[in-house]
Amino acid sequence: MNTGQTQYILIAVADSKIASQLKEGIESSCGTPCLIGVTSSEAFSLASQNSDQLALAILDTALTDLSESLFYVTAEQSIPTLLLSDDYTEACTSCAMSPTIIDAVLKNSDLVSNVIEVVQRLHQNKNTYVLIVNSSASIRHFLSYVVSNYMLNPQIARSGKEALRLLEKQNFPLILIDAYLDDMPGVELTRLIRKQHPPEHTSIIGISGNSDMHISAMFLKSGASDFLNKPFKREELYCRMIQNLKMTELLHHLDQLNVLKNKMLGMAAHDLVTPITSIQGLASILEEGYAGSLTPEQKEIALAISSASSDMLTLVTDILDVSTIESGHMSIEKELIDLNEIVSQQVALAELSAARKSLSLHQKLEPLDTIQGDPKRIAQLIDNLLSNAIKFSEPETTIHINTKQDDLAIQLIVKDEGPGIAKNELEQLFTPFSKGTATPTGDESSHGLGLHIVKRIASAHNCVVDVASTLGKGTQFTVSFPLQAASK
Repeated sequence: MNTGQTQYILIAVADSKIASQLKEGIESSCGTPCLIGVTSSEAFSLASQNSDQLALAILDTALTDLSESLFYVTAEQSIPTLLLSDDYTEACTSCAMSPTIIDAVLKNSDLVSNVIEVVQRLHQNKNTYVLIVNSSASIRHFLSYVVSNYMLNPQIARSGKEALRLLEKQNFPLILIDAYLDDMPGVELTRLIRKQHPPEHTSIIGISGNSDMHISAMFLKSGASDFLNKPFKREELYCRMIQNLKMTELLHHLDQLNVLKNKMLGMAAHDLVTPITSIQGLASILEEGYAGSLTPEQKEIALAISSASSDMLTLVTDILDVSTIESGHMSIEKELIDLNEIVSQQVALAELSAARKSLSLHQKLEPLDTIQGDPKRIAQLIDNLLSNAIKFSEPETTIHINTKQDDLAIQLIVKDEGPGIAKNELEQLFTPFSKGTATPTGDESSHGLGLHIVKRIASAHNCVVDVASTLGKGTQFTVSFPLQAASK
């Protein structure tokens, strides 16, 4: 096929109305010009005259006197062929007999839209690269032929190491990995690839001729998206490839939407900081009487403005933090820090908020090794845990802040005597904007972002956050810093 010339799609369909609808739909969606033949002889003539320029042939089994010569032209010139048939079994038999018949579409009320969808997918395949990892030359040749026939672009790797080298230079949305490679098991290669290439970027299909049913489970547990057992039909391979490509494309699209959402949230929150700060400042001027004396009612209004703007600034700051974290741009600048010192500082800052609700803050800080951490982010983590405890604690109760060290980790523990958290709500506790049934005891605002930020800061420091809660008795958060982060 001469790719330097204009490429055509041959539509050999008996119904001229359907042929015209297909031509219009394909040309508008894919931009590829179409040639129409409504009889077998007309289609044969078009195929013969333009054989080196046909990118695809769409053949209707209902064509009058559909001759073998037409199939011969498409097979001889390796023209991918899409078959339209009333009988799916007959169509599948034809697909099995002719390597150039790549797919079959049943003729029903959705024929036109179904054919256009298949052609659009084939058109999209032209820009899709598939990595084939197989140590067998014959199987590599077969898979490459099938992949190419569906207008996908095959790239060959003869070993696991060669595949990893190729992945350093190029991303592949789909990878076919054989279970038995010369230099490593396919399962191990899958595990290594998945570490660097998440499902929203790459689908992996494991392939094996071994009858051991554990192979499929091993592939899937190692990060494969799907599995195929040899021998398989070309149509099954293509269906699996397309389904996995569609899933990867959908996940990638959702990931892009999430990035856009975080960017827009960040921009909106950033633009709100200045006016909210100005409102806070003006409310403070009114409260302090710098703009003239106020009546008790006016002072109460000024105080309400100050309180509301403070809550709004906290929300905006949290949204900024979440958008930064979710976009992967949260900066962590680690240094040797004294965890007890940061805890003491944050407890001192929280004393006023606790006193307003008649709460006691009790510290028990054991001697600790210094740890590697970002002091600002660790302070933010502690502040969020303390704010959460104060927000949900009843007056005249105590919040306990402890640190301790054992053979495995350094632990920060914040325990309150609040209403507790229901077991069915614990799983969603760290989800953004998640709120449980418990409400703040002092009518404070709660946006469901603080604990999500705690979790992400902890993860950035390789820490684990555990929650233990009993309804009616309180909740305990434990942040465990691994001893690898400690400097003895």
